[in-house]
Amino acid sequence: MNNNNPNPGAKHVANILGEWGRWQFKWTVFVFVMMAISAINNMGYAFHAFDNDFWCSDVPPDLMNKTQVCHRAHLASMSQVFYMLGYFVSGLIFSHYSDKYGRRPIIFTSFIIEIIGIVSCILSPNIYFYSISRFFVGMVIENCGPKYRADIYVLTDIGWVLGYAAIPGLAYWLRDYRYMQLTSLIATIFLLLWYYLLCESPRWLLSTGRIGRAEHILRKALKTNGLSDENLGDQLKGLSEYLQNVQSSDKSKQNHTVLDLVKTSNLRKISMIMWYTHAVVALLYYGISLNMSDFGGNFYITFLLSGLVELPSQLLTVVFFRLFGRRLLFSTFLTITSVSCLAIIGSRAEWLTVLLALIGKFGVNSAWNVMAVVGPELYPTVIRHRGMGVAQVVGRLGSISAPYMKNLAAIHGLAPVMILYGVLSGVGALIVLLLPETKGREIPDTIEETDQDNIINT
Repeated sequence: MNNNNPNPGAKHVANILGEWGRWQFKWTVFVFVMMAISAINNMGYAFHAFDNDFWCSDVPPDLMNKTQVCHRAHLASMSQVFYMLGYFVSGLIFSHYSDKYGRRPIIFTSFIIEIIGIVSCILSPNIYFYSISRFFVGMVIENCGPKYRADIYVLTDIGWVLGYAAIPGLAYWLRDYRYMQLTSLIATIFLLLWYYLLCESPRWLLSTGRIGRAEHILRKALKTNGLSDENLGDQLKGLSEYLQNVQSSDKSKQNHTVLDLVKTSNLRKISMIMWYTHAVVALLYYGISLNMSDFGGNFYITFLLSGLVELPSQLLTVVFFRLFGRRLLFSTFLTITSVSCLAIIGSRAEWLTVLLALIGKFGVNSAWNVMAVVGPELYPTVIRHRGMGVAQVVGRLGSISAPYMKNLAAIHGLAPVMILYGVLSGVGALIVLLLPETKGREIPDTIEETDQDNIINT
């Protein structure tokens, strides 16, 4: 067994277990699969409620089984709105309780609720019951993956891309939304069984004083990674002291409230821009992704391409982060999205319309990646969690609105929707230039530091 353990002065669990090993790989695969299932549940709505031209079309949507007719077509969008509302609630509830009771019981609870939600979707007698069921499925998806993917962001998001890309194949093969839901159900039950092989977060256990249980888990993890547990006692002592200092610092931050996000002129500027961009990027991401059928072509193929285009977006964004500033990247990607959407209005060739839609999807997905990085870099430490939490909640307003863009296009044509997308993303491309550049700068810890010239001066 390898005796070369990391330094005893540990500040993170990785300092004890090493940066990578079989133990981390087990978690990575778990999250990878979970993200793939999340994509199928999240984006599969596009096929569940596909808008067929004829009753004999080869894509049997849920609407046919729920006595849907043309004048009630808006109810299809309602089911996805309920799903997005589930996202909204999950951010308010599960993130709080996972910090209070631990990650493992929340994951277990999430899986149980998800299984119940999927089963009720399969057995739903009408569109309203189906929509409520989607609400419960949506509640659990968002907070399963992110808690465990911080250091493996790109890899686990590839799981999302593969799940996304698998949807048209499943839809073509299964030809019934109930069978698609059954696929998600089987996969979720598999994850629930896998759950029993996983442990609680050692860091959370240490932060809540459960040192004995954390030590037991870490000894097994060290053995799995082929490392010695000889110095584990000293390492746990150092990590516990560090976490206690962090908690003491957190207690001093409890006087801060959401109102501090608009306390100074610079924070107001940052917050307003973050709120706007989160809502717009979410609207455009889901608006383009879920409504690829509006752009023409074979829907199975165009939907597949809209998923696969996220892979180069993920990889190129990582490369561009090393070469360019955050602000320039953010503005450029939003500009690409804006120009693509506006160009669709004048397009007369179906292949060109689809190509422009895919370019727009690439742009908005890349903008989402930049936004996820630049947001935490803009807010000072004392209000960073609140700042990003509020921005994400506002972003849900965009995702909740996205399903109704299809109804708008059905009534008024595609042009008004593309104008809306183009204008919103174009405004976003301009206002993000007002943000401070954060690449290579120290992240501020206090509100006062945020107002200093070396942070705000651009």
